[in-house]
Formats: sequence, structure tokens, C-alpha cells
Amino acid sequence: MRTSQAPWSIAARLGTLLFSAVFALAFGGGGLYFGVLPLARTMSAAWEVRSWQAVPAEVLSSQLTSNQGSDSTTYAVQARYRYTAAGRTHESSRVGLDPAAGSDNIGDWHQQWHARLSSARDRGQPVTVWVDPADPTRSVLDPHIRWAKTIFHLPFALVFTGVGLGALWVFWRALSGRDGGVLDAAVARSSASRSQRVLWVFALFWCGISFPMAALFWMGGSPWWAKVFVSVFVVIGIGLLTLAWRQSVLAWRFAGTSVRFVPASPQAGESFEVELALASRALQNSAPAGRRLRLAQYRVDDSGSGTQERQVEAFERAATAMPDMAGGERWHARFELPADAPTHGGRRSGERVDWRLEILTAEGAVEVSYDVPVQETPARSAGHPMAAPDRFDRRALWGHEEAIPPRHEGWSAGDASSPLPWPDQVQVVEQSDAWEMRFRQSGWRWAAALAMVPVVVLSGLRWTSGPRASWSDALGSCLWWGVAFLLLFVLHAGTRQWRLRVRDDGVERELASWMWRRTRVFPLASLDHLFHKLLYTQSSGRATTAFHALHAREAASGPSVRLTPGLPGAASAVAVAQALQAAREHRAGRF
Repeated sequence: MRTSQAPWSIAARLGTLLFSAVFALAFGGGGLYFGVLPLARTMSAAWEVRSWQAVPAEVLSSQLTSNQGSDSTTYAVQARYRYTAAGRTHESSRVGLDPAAGSDNIGDWHQQWHARLSSARDRGQPVTVWVDPADPTRSVLDPHIRWAKTIFHLPFALVFTGVGLGALWVFWRALSGRDGGVLDAAVARSSASRSQRVLWVFALFWCGISFPMAALFWMGGSPWWAKVFVSVFVVIGIGLLTLAWRQSVLAWRFAGTSVRFVPASPQAGESFEVELALASRALQNSAPAGRRLRLAQYRVDDSGSGTQERQVEAFERAATAMPDMAGGERWHARFELPADAPTHGGRRSGERVDWRLEILTAEGAVEVSYDVPVQETPARSAGHPMAAPDRFDRRALWGHEEAIPPRHEGWSAGDASSPLPWPDQVQVVEQSDAWEMRFRQSGWRWAAALAMVPVVVLSGLRWTSGPRASWSDALGSCLWWGVAFLLLFVLHAGTRQWRLRVRDDGVERELASWMWRRTRVFPLASLDHLFHKLLYTQSSGRATTAFHALHAREAASGPSVRLTPGLPGAASAVAVAQALQAAREHRAGRF
């Protein structure tokens, strides 16, 4: 099977040319000016002065200039000295290897050389200069590389220049109109092969910035907590490099795997066969008892800056494995597509449709996947009205209210044939005056912990930056007001509680913390008008958990009120509702 990619449109080509040119000029120019050129000058000069000769020199003047910027002050040492070489007297002002370096505040190199030269001038002591024997007019005071400044230029030289070169490559492809030409779809690219390039680019981008910055903190006189803080980014970078390496190994294992579909474009509502030819190295994690394949439909939300995907349906099959002459295997499997299967790469309900053939490990996890070119039925793809709405329209779920029948209408508390799962974050406490549910507030606790990070950082900076300010100065400081606001938020989020009580006179919902308390009471009859509704979703890898909240109305119609925070799954919300209704009946005898 051979396919070709769609050619560039005029609008797409012009837009790509414009944005790639801007990125190439901005990042490439910045990387060249702030990274490559300073490093090239320094390394070239360091190599050149290796053969220069040391001679004594007299310091004529030494000055430390400062330039006050918007948020920092930079320094530059300026000096003049006299020396004798080859029988003649010369004067020079070059201090470091790079005469075009200018002023900076990286370390205390300028301050140290100014103090050293001033002391030698005041005491009348000579200093050592290094002179070019081939041209005695050329000399330098410090022939050593300033490693802190060199490390500072590395992110510009590596990351910025790399981004500029990547943008230039995109510009060239758009200018030449290359669309990849005709591709051999029999040798398919796995998900590991497609993602390894993105992982490597992101890992190198992260490490190209975090590693040099961490080195600057560790080489300088930064406090210990600042060194620990920047070291976290180094650990993350090492983790990204490890992940990229593992993904590359996985891509190598499945390199050369051929995938063939019969028919070449599977149609919705019909069956199709798949044949995979795998090398021996691709069979390391396969189950010895059987080879498992899974056909899965994913919905990908790519409307924002990132992408979020969810698996909406899957069909798992056992593959028939036949050994080949090269030591590998050929797998065969047959799948049936639903009648309403949308086209791979199309859009449904604002999301992109992805059909994937997944190879499963012995533990049932997805190892790699391949795209499946599913096509709609001709009638649906030609624009005819769809027979049924999208079964996986996530937008329709947000406003949907699922009613929970009262106890006497739909269920019995003694019927334990299919018990509903009780959510772990709900604790039940029965007291003499009320039956109480306590909901764990894990999200608020995490928010409190995250808010403590800037509190600690800002407090540490203030504590180590200079003399202690008076109370009047602190009250007028925006920094301390920000810290105080964060501390109040930490106090609220760290002590926040959500409780629901069934009393003799009604249902009480209490939201409280050490900062405030709010209580609302509803009649017991509101437990006959319960319903649950989707509150939010949470994605972890390929799995998505829907969190539902329990609501109540005082009558069959009218405004509603939320009784619970988000509970994992609709069954958890129903279990909480049934427990509330049972608690009301248990306390009904007190009337």
C-alpha cells in the first residue's frame, strides 16, 4: 500500500514561511550574537595565548565601572599597564581573553581583578602579563577561560541556535514545497518512532538551559536552598533524557515492522484483517501464552496549546503468530468496526479522531501503536445526515443530569447483589444528633503545599538579601503583602473541610476552614430529588477519570444545590446518594 501526503496549500506555505523566518531570525540571531560568537572568541583566544610569554608589567591605572540596569548592576574592569618586550616599551588595556566582552555581573571576576590591580599600583608592585612573542604589542592580563561566563553563554549557543536551525529547516521545506513525496505505508512508523524526536528535542532544550544555570548557582556563592532548588531541574532533565533514551530503544526494537490492512482502508461497519511482520527484537515483552492486539478509538482535544486524549472504545483480539525464516514472527488478527466509526484523522464533537492498532505487553500495557486508516461509510462521508448523534460527545455530558430514584422507587438497601463502590475519600461518622459524611479535600491540600513553595522562596530571599526591615517598612512592602496573602491561602486550603450531615430536621452542608465557615440546611424531602452530574475530568496517561457531583432540589423542579465535591465515577455519586437516603430512614423513627 502506497500513500502520498497532501501538498502544501498557498496559505499554509505563506504562514509557515512567515513564522519560521521570524523564529529563525530571532532565535538564530540571538544564539549567534549572545552564544556562538562570544564562545568562539574566547576559545580562539585561549588557544592562541598558550604560547605567549610571561613578562612583568607596571599598572598605570585601574577602574571599576558600573552600569545600573532596571533590575541589576553590571561591572567592567578597565586598566592600563606598561611592559617591556623585545627591547621596546608597550602599553595595553586588555584584561581578559575576550576584549569585546563588555560589562556583566557573572561572578566577581571584575571586582577581583580591580582589587588586584589597584593593590599592585598602590604598592608599586609589578603584575604578570602574557605577551605574544610574534607581536609584542599584543598582551593579556588573564589568559584563563572564565568558566562561569562560558557556561552562561551555553544556553544561547546550544538552545537558541538549535531552535533557529530547526526553524530554518522548516523554512527551507516550505520554500521548496516538499511534502514528503510518496510514502511506503507497508513499513509503518510506530508511536515510539514518532514521539522519540519530540522527546529528544524537549529533553535537550530543558537540559541546555537547566544544566548551565544550575552550574552557575553551584559555582557561585548562592545559598544552599537555592542550590537545592535548581538541582530539582537537573534531576528532571536527567529523567527526560532517560525517557528519551528508552523511547529510542523502543523505536529501534520495532524499526522495520511492516503493517498491512486488508482491505487497505477499513470501512465502518465492516471487518478487516491485519498482518504484522515483527523482528525478533520486537518480541521481548510479548506474552508467551499468546499475542494480544487491540484496536482503540481515541479522541484528541488539540484546541489548546497542548493535547489531551481519551480512549472511548477498544476491541481486543488474540493474534495468530507464525514464525518466519529471520527469527521473527508474523501476526494475524481480525477486527470488526462499529457502524458509526468515524474517519481516522477526522473531527467529531470538536475533537480529532485517532484509530490505533496497539501491541500489548504480557501485563496488558500498550507497548507501541500504529495508525489505522479507518474510513466512514460512503453515505456518511458524502455529507448525509448521521443516523445517530456522536456516542462519545464529551460536551453533551457536561450538562446531563442523571436522576437518582428515591429509596422506595428503584432500589432496596438490603439488595447486595451488585454493591456500588464506596469512594475512598468519603468517611462516615455517626453521632447521636446526626449522621455525617466527611469528604477528603486532597486537591486543596496539594494547593496549600504548592503555595508554600513561593512563600519559602520569597522569605528566604528576603532573609538572606540584606538587613532586616522594620515593621513599618515591611507593611509598606508589596513582597510582604504577597507573602501574607499566600499564607492566608495556605491556612485556608490546608484546613478546608467539606461535611454533609443528615439531622432530624434536615440535611446540613458545611464548608469550613480556620478562615471562614458557611453552613446551609435543606429539608429532608430534598433527598427524594437527587441527581448527579459531571463536574470535571482528570487524565493520567491514557486513562481519564470522570468526577461527578451529587446535587439536590427541594422540589421536582427548581434551582439545585451541590451537596458533594467531585467523586470518581457516577457509581460513587449514586452510592453516596443511597447512603444519604438510608440515613434519613434510619433517623425517621425519631419523629
